[in-house]
Amino acid sequence: MIRPQRAVLVLEEDRMIPENSKPLMLEAVLARPMLTWAAEQLLADGVQRFFVVCPPRFAQAAGACFPAGAEVTVSEQQTDLEAFLDTDEPVLVLPRAAVPLAEAGVGLAYAAAGRTLQEAWRVKMTNAVQDATLIPGWLPIFGPETVAEVEPIFRAKQQKNG
Repeated sequence: MIRPQRAVLVLEEDRMIPENSKPLMLEAVLARPMLTWAAEQLLADGVQRFFVVCPPRFAQAAGACFPAGAEVTVSEQQTDLEAFLDTDEPVLVLPRAAVPLAEAGVGLAYAAAGRTLQEAWRVKMTNAVQDATLIPGWLPIFGPETVAEVEPIFRAKQQKNG
């Protein structure tokens, strides 16, 4: 199994976020931003470095979703992302809002060598990355209705884990 030590989390583009709203990953599931849930799971899985693609007006809120000491870059600048991807190590990608849920199986998250991602995104701007491996355990979130559907699952997990 691939155990990436880097991750790229993509929040919506600024123009796609309705006025007076925030990126979906900053919306709360059980009073905690989805980005916090994702960060905690990725850290538990061994990810050490994070790159969050995020509009500048939400950069502070996105950075606050990570624990103190986590190595996080929050930027929407292509040059910053390319520098982060300048590695042959595998990099996990969450291309849209998602929450960690083991039961979700594969289909959303994927991993590939950083330079492979760098090239694919520079040339094609696509998530159809050659040699990518699907990573299980991530449930896509499409909007508030999906958040409402997953909250009972997360509440049950919290009660089970004490």
